[in-house]
Amino acid sequence: MMKSFRDTCRTEPVRTDSMKTSGTTSAIESHGGLRRREWMHVVVLVVLSGFLFVYRAYSLPLIDPDESRCALIVREMLRGGDWIVPHLKGEVYWDKPAPFFWLAAGARLLTGNVELGGRLIAALAGLLGVLITYVIGRRMFGAMAGFLAGLFLATSVEYFFIARWYRMDMPFATAMLAAIWWFWRAEDRRPQDTGRKAGWYGFYVFCGLATLFKGPLGLVLPAMVVGAYLLLSGRPRRFLDIFHVGGILLYLAVAAPWYVAISLREPDYAYEFFILQNFARFAGHTFVGHAFSWIVYLPILLAGLLPWTIYLPGVCIRYFPRRWGHRHHIPAMLFLWVSALVPLVFFTLSKTKLVGYILPAFAPLAVMIGALVANWISSQRSDRLMKVGVWAMLVTVLIVPLAFAAAEISLGSVDLWLAVPVAAGILGVWAMLACLRRGNRYAFVGWAVTVVFTLLVYMIVHTASAGYDLMSTRSLARLIQPQDVKDGLLCFLGKSRLSFIIYTNADHFEQFDEAHSDDLQRLADLMASERKVFCLVSGDQSLAELLKTAKVPMFFLGQRQKRWLVTNHLPR
Repeated sequence: MMKSFRDTCRTEPVRTDSMKTSGTTSAIESHGGLRRREWMHVVVLVVLSGFLFVYRAYSLPLIDPDESRCALIVREMLRGGDWIVPHLKGEVYWDKPAPFFWLAAGARLLTGNVELGGRLIAALAGLLGVLITYVIGRRMFGAMAGFLAGLFLATSVEYFFIARWYRMDMPFATAMLAAIWWFWRAEDRRPQDTGRKAGWYGFYVFCGLATLFKGPLGLVLPAMVVGAYLLLSGRPRRFLDIFHVGGILLYLAVAAPWYVAISLREPDYAYEFFILQNFARFAGHTFVGHAFSWIVYLPILLAGLLPWTIYLPGVCIRYFPRRWGHRHHIPAMLFLWVSALVPLVFFTLSKTKLVGYILPAFAPLAVMIGALVANWISSQRSDRLMKVGVWAMLVTVLIVPLAFAAAEISLGSVDLWLAVPVAAGILGVWAMLACLRRGNRYAFVGWAVTVVFTLLVYMIVHTASAGYDLMSTRSLARLIQPQDVKDGLLCFLGKSRLSFIIYTNADHFEQFDEAHSDDLQRLADLMASERKVFCLVSGDQSLAELLKTAKVPMFFLGQRQKRWLVTNHLPR
């Protein structure tokens, strides 16, 4: 006979009864705080995440187009002094709200570092997301599950990358996670607890912050998660509780002032932002390069959760309700599934798709994976399902160095340092097998995390240096002397590269199109003049057209992939 959902979901390593009722407030919390071991969990998560998210984020170049676009908006905000209306190359930037750029500008002023400005904000938001994930896992399934959930989230590939990315995706995802966690925290208390209604205030405050980072989705997605949970948990009447008057007023107090201010300054803002940048992106007016098949998020999710993807089948087998009537036997699991699936389904239906859109799904999945592994560690019983996961992890640790080798071959940066990930993989497998022989499952997982951490650090130190350089024009921009930037003309032929504007620190650029003969002729005339001209040429076709049209010899200062920096002025 098939086991029931309640019998199948034995996930709590310490408090074995915590998943049998809706109240999962830990005994630790009832005694007023964290135990010493749990403080150590927090310290480890802060140190590990902080190092992974910040190390060398201050030195790796900004990559085109996303990071350099945000950095250029911040530069124009600092130089122009307009903190209400974001601008890009002198034009109003409609795509995203200003508050993220405020934070990035503040971080840049504080650190004096162009690259670290927005990356520091993303890193801090990523760290907060890891800690919130730990708190969620700890409250629902115990301290070990929460600790593992935080470790797995911080070391998953996509979360690690976006926590180092100069964009607002991570602050948005963290604010959304805080909103739904605040709802669950109040919902999980006893029915007579007056804190349940007060929970809506925290929910709406964090929804307001999410709205300030990315727009109306900051309210729509958390409300969909909460609404779906209330309906699926068999309490449809509670759905109307979402329309909490005090919470909505608090949301407006947080989110509305900036939207009102920019709308007064720019009357077209409501149409440009809410209709074109939000509704049109979802409903069908896809942006160039952002249209993909509906199934694209499945491989993105599987790749993004690596290496912990190997435990995802186990999570689905153990924790996904096998029968409709069992869906609300364990409210915590139902809430996590809804929190993960609502963003996935929502953005799958969207006509515009980007990698970072499904980031909100990662934390709830990490909590379930943490619960699964924590239960395996504490039970010490033979488990066929987890045995498959163990061998999959061993194989993963061995083959990941091959992925590094393939990446570095394609980047042309293979050297003896490749022995580091190879050695880490081999030594890691040896140590993990030794742990299994001794029956020490906790140490097995610890070695797995250590190997993954080592590989991510290697990626930061070695692989990323070559990869970022190919996705940026910093090395080419630094070939131009500051005095030549002031005296000469800087221009683009073909696609413009915003990182080139950032790193030359120029105020003015000319844009030429190789498809227009007039543009080519005008650029050729400038090259023939006595004025210093520095042109970043993108693409073989652009270079061929310029060479055919040019009237005088040109000097090639540098090249990166299919980008050339040419000038009519022989440098000193």
